[in-house]
Amino acid sequence: MYELYDKDGKFICYRMTKRIKNDSGEYDVLTARSKKSEKECRKIMDEKIRNYYIQKEKEKHKGVFPDMLFKDFADNWYELNVKDADCSKVNKDNYKNYVYTHIIPYFKSYKLCDIHEDDCQRFLNQYVGKSKAMVSKLRMTLRRIMRKAKKQKLIPDNPAEDIVLPQVTQGSRRPITDEERAMILETAKIHYAGAMILTMLYCGLRPIEVRNLKWADIDFTNDLLTVTKSKTAAGTGRKLPVPPQLKTALIEHKLKGQNDEWVFVRYKNHKLPLDENSFYHAWHNFCREMDIANGATVYRNQVTKSTLAPDLEPYLLRHTFCTDCQAAGVPLNVAKELMGHSDISVTAKIYTHMVDEVFEQNRKRLAEYAIFKEQKKANA
Repeated sequence: MYELYDKDGKFICYRMTKRIKNDSGEYDVLTARSKKSEKECRKIMDEKIRNYYIQKEKEKHKGVFPDMLFKDFADNWYELNVKDADCSKVNKDNYKNYVYTHIIPYFKSYKLCDIHEDDCQRFLNQYVGKSKAMVSKLRMTLRRIMRKAKKQKLIPDNPAEDIVLPQVTQGSRRPITDEERAMILETAKIHYAGAMILTMLYCGLRPIEVRNLKWADIDFTNDLLTVTKSKTAAGTGRKLPVPPQLKTALIEHKLKGQNDEWVFVRYKNHKLPLDENSFYHAWHNFCREMDIANGATVYRNQVTKSTLAPDLEPYLLRHTFCTDCQAAGVPLNVAKELMGHSDISVTAKIYTHMVDEVFEQNRKRLAEYAIFKEQKKANA
């Protein structure tokens, strides 16, 4: 607060300014003047501040109206509440996937005010048999969108508040299918992250292990890979065989000369190893290219209708490596060491999920053994 005078020293008015930081990180300046008193000037400033925040709130929800299409509201929700939120890029990418790949395509023809609880339940029931984690996150995202609509008084109640999970797969991951394996192998030939994906598939590495892999950890002479950094003591220091197809991919990757120390580096800065965000960026970009090649629908450079399974994630490659060990007849105790499990019961849980090929192999072995016993008995 200060007083203004003209050049002749005559009092003009009381003047007060207020700087308010906006969403862009810049400052908006409000000014209040009064010829009466300081109290009047402060009153004017308080009114200007109140009107400022009301206007900003209106700008945030510009274009939002009760009978708008759900897809427009959901898009507006993501732009305002997630896109620039203070959270990791991985979380933002996950939300983007839930909103634009799953939720919006289902409700695209609905008006926001016409969506009922049964509609939300039918949406969730599509994912029967999928992982509990993924379906729970879809439900949470839909609830948050509808909660915001209710808060803005666009709908009387949240239709997603009481929807229940359908029958889901809890606490277990699956191996990739033969079709997914074929798509992954084909995309790996041309994608910049292809060698990284193949390393996870053929060696069963965890994301943190592949991110910390160094060229010194790979023995091309003896075809061995050593895990020098893992999230568990059991995983650290284990040695894994490098199959010929992976060895070829890694040699080709090394010849690119991106980094003399780290095997896999960031896409935009080859001097730095992968961190969590850059790893998942590479994974999502790999899946996007694979999806498009498989016939995904793309609109304005966004995948609007995916051909990939919603639960396809990096850890499935590690699970697949374990089931591949089972299919190849690798003993359970050896597989435990290759996987870096501290407890053999963890490996056993995966081994009990028998793939069709393993079941067929053992069925034939039992049949052959039964024939052998019958022949032996007949010849006695």
